Amino acid sequence: MTKRELLENYRMIVNEIESLEKHSKFLNQFIGGPRPVRAVRLTGMPRGTNDPEAAMIQRADYDDELLALEEKTKQLQGLLSEFERIMESIPDKLDAIIIRDYYALGWTDRAIGKKLGYEKSTIWKRRNKVVKKLDQISY
Repeated sequence: MTKRELLENYRMIVNEIESLEKHSKFLNQFIGGPRPVRAVRLTGMPRGTNDPEAAMIQRADYDDELLALEEKTKQLQGLLSEFERIMESIPDKLDAIIIRDYYALGWTDRAIGKKLGYEKSTIWKRRNKVVKKLDQISY
């Protein structure tokens, strides 16, 4: 696996974990309890229920989300040491911040540029230049 692929995998897993965390928090609001009084009915939204069988189905869905979250977290932990090695090999602090924010925090080039006071295109160019250099350097 190249350093670029490792960084891309790291970013993808970070985004998946964030998505799973949001969805599991959302599902947790509706697990197995009674239906709230005066609940707004929106189609496609999970609901609390007084039916024990339906409550078990909701619990199973929530448990599946938690298992997926746990698996993705383990994958991220497996990549963490390699990611840290890559970060240590970046000599320029600004470039290291850009790589960290983009790949580890999942920020966009626009958000990073706003934080650092640069244009989106400048951040994109610097990030790609660093990744190209990283691919040329062996571990």
